[in-house]
Amino acid sequence: MSFTRAGRALPAVIVLICLVAKAFAQVPSSKHVVLVIDENSSYSSVKANMPWLISHGNAYGYATKYQSDNGGSLLDYLWLASGSCHSGAHCSLPSGTHDFNCNGNNCFYPGTSTTDAITDNNIFRVLNNAGISWKVYAQSYAAAGGTVTTPDNHNGTAYYRRHNGATWYSDVIKNVNGSAGRIVDLSHLSTDIQNGTLPRFTIIVPDGHHDAHDCPVGMSSCSEAQKLTAADQFLSSHLGPVLNLPDFKAGGSGLAIVTFDECGGGTNSGCGASVYTALIGPRVKPHTVSSVPYRHENALRTILDSLGVKSYPGASANAAAMADFFTTTTATKPQVIVNSPAPGTSQSSPVQIDATASPSPGHAITGWWIYVDSVGLYNGGAVSYISPLVKMSPGTHTVVVRAWDTSGAYGDSTFKLTTSTASPTVSIATPSNNTSSGSPLNLQAAASATPGHSIRYWLVQVDGKTALTAGATSRISLHVPLAQGKHNVVVRAYDTSNAYGSKTFTVTATANPAITVSKPMIASNVISPIRLDAFASALSGRSIVGWWVYVDGVGKYHAGAVNSIAPSIAAAVGAHTIVIRAWDSSGAYGSQAFKVNVRPVAVNISNPLNAAQVASSINVSATATSSKPIAAWTIYVDSGVANRQNYGNTLNANLQLTPGTHRVTVRSWDSIGAYGDQTINVTVR
Repeated sequence: MSFTRAGRALPAVIVLICLVAKAFAQVPSSKHVVLVIDENSSYSSVKANMPWLISHGNAYGYATKYQSDNGGSLLDYLWLASGSCHSGAHCSLPSGTHDFNCNGNNCFYPGTSTTDAITDNNIFRVLNNAGISWKVYAQSYAAAGGTVTTPDNHNGTAYYRRHNGATWYSDVIKNVNGSAGRIVDLSHLSTDIQNGTLPRFTIIVPDGHHDAHDCPVGMSSCSEAQKLTAADQFLSSHLGPVLNLPDFKAGGSGLAIVTFDECGGGTNSGCGASVYTALIGPRVKPHTVSSVPYRHENALRTILDSLGVKSYPGASANAAAMADFFTTTTATKPQVIVNSPAPGTSQSSPVQIDATASPSPGHAITGWWIYVDSVGLYNGGAVSYISPLVKMSPGTHTVVVRAWDTSGAYGDSTFKLTTSTASPTVSIATPSNNTSSGSPLNLQAAASATPGHSIRYWLVQVDGKTALTAGATSRISLHVPLAQGKHNVVVRAYDTSNAYGSKTFTVTATANPAITVSKPMIASNVISPIRLDAFASALSGRSIVGWWVYVDGVGKYHAGAVNSIAPSIAAAVGAHTIVIRAWDSSGAYGSQAFKVNVRPVAVNISNPLNAAQVASSINVSATATSSKPIAAWTIYVDSGVANRQNYGNTLNANLQLTPGTHRVTVRSWDSIGAYGDQTINVTVR
């Protein structure tokens, strides 16, 4: 007698064992789940040569009859992410999955070198839809190129795209829900551990020198024992700090799974597909040795169950979770996990609270409440995931997130946070404080809204009275009428949260001509020749009779009796002060002075502003100008690569940042290799 599961026949005894295990135990919810996949090593070789891993497997649990699904690296990584090999030539395709021409190295359209992106359901889509945070930390990723399509061994590295399963799915390739930005270099892992911002689901991807695929660094030939020793040392160095987090200690809920893609040097030959797999965490029964037959789809099912989601891609829909590793006591109340914000952090109000809940067995979630200092401020219905914005006054608060299920029981997650009142950031480009100007005054300003909002309108007050208003725009260029004399001007930007930011300056209005500069953007990066666009207006009864343009005090351009000029002025690379001056028929003149920075490639960030307060998911927009076509862009956050883009004079990217202040640099290269950049600082609230 046999049963069919995911396209393969299984003896009845195996199915019955899995059913019995599932009936008497369940996978508990975990706040953090970590997956590490090593390479091409048999069960027996790992047992003999990876003492750090084996010691943890012995202390917690390991499987003795876990087998890989396929020979060929990429196919097994896909099994672990979407429950299929996505190749009709290499496996019987589980229900709901399709053939994307994958093999052990790639998924290419037949007869081409173009990626056949997998559009089937996968764990990354499931977690995005459930609002559960995730990241892939890949060793040598930045050095290899730092994009989701960076190929194997690019730039002479040991990075393998085929060992980074996330990069083959359309969700990540097309950056759906910011997925591409969740593939980061391994160097980000220590930062996220230190900042307390490790996501709910983490995949750690060693490079070929450290996953037992290649020889260790500096060795051109080596034994399997030497490869496994290097892989074991990597786990100790990079998984070890994760296991030291409170969630992986007694009383925590963390779960780490370490497995291998396949055995037998990439073919599963001579080892019966048997690979070592350890489950590590405080809710794993100590010293578990499981003889239940498992495969990668069972590990996928276990990960999904531990994260509290009920969407199961591919073969994981019919696979048993590895429930025999866990304590058999059944939860009697819902388990609530708050994905964000992190406890003890400082947030701006309203605070977005992301939380998931798992009901007690046999029941379903029926409702939610969020209490702030014992006052109910939000309630929700029969859903397993919530993400409301909750308004809180400035100060330190105790927040309780509570979920009920159909048994009538409820579960809580309680934490503290500090809130402050955020306001839009306003920047005045011109005029400078305590300067003189003709009337009308040209006022140029920009604003960044508080996190999660947009600028709604502008208000300009002169000496306490409203002079002008403007609508929903992040930048303004207004002409403010002023009577002659000294004035106090307030520029205020309101956003959709009704918060506002303001800047105040003093200006003295004179009878001299008023100058408006529309090009270049004041205080911007430019290329040479500098293209200017300026307009002058004189008082009634007078006319403009002449112009001069000075660069660093040297006259570079002269014009006669015209109201506007548009010269192009050559200038060396570097910072320059430009003064545009116009005379009227009375002999009086007005000036506009400003600075620009001449670069081979002129990069200007339009959003966000320097010193802005932003949400953790921020939009970065920029333009680049060069005498040659723009060839590439890179965004660096705190010196690490956060985003790359090829071609185009504009950049529009979404980044995921951790709480705190970050240095963001946008750099662009042209087709001959020249580059320019601009740097801002932003604070994530």
